[in-house]
Amino acid sequence: MCFCQEMIIMPMGVPPQDHERHRAALEARSQARGGTAADLYRNGGFLVLNADLPGIDPGSLSVELDGDFLLIRAHRSLRGMDSGTLWSVREREDGIIFRRIAVGGSVDPSGVSPHYANGVLSLHLPLRPGSGRRTVPVEHSPGTGKAA
Repeated sequence: MCFCQEMIIMPMGVPPQDHERHRAALEARSQARGGTAADLYRNGGFLVLNADLPGIDPGSLSVELDGDFLLIRAHRSLRGMDSGTLWSVREREDGIIFRRIAVGGSVDPSGVSPHYANGVLSLHLPLRPGSGRRTVPVEHSPGTGKAA
């Protein structure tokens, strides 16, 4: 799961390229911790995403379409985190969860319908008409058939 112990706050007036640099740093930390398990598949006129987000604070969950990417952010708080706790095993972390998933530019943002239940975020992302898979012809010159 991708959990980060610190939140990166981007002050007002910071140039957009710095926002991207901060976002990339957060994503790199998230990936270093194993990533958040997610499935993305096409079903009819939709992309369907299911992402495991157990134990998050549901009010902190946000989903954003940013160009060709879907951004998922949430916060996870753990019980028993006081200074007197003596851990036997500690594999879960609290903090910010961040995941960026490429969905391409074919999603219609006006019809996205997210649902969170039982630790799983489910999204139905409607596809724009005509955004399905298509075959593109490859031009070629007559020749011997040998690679150049």
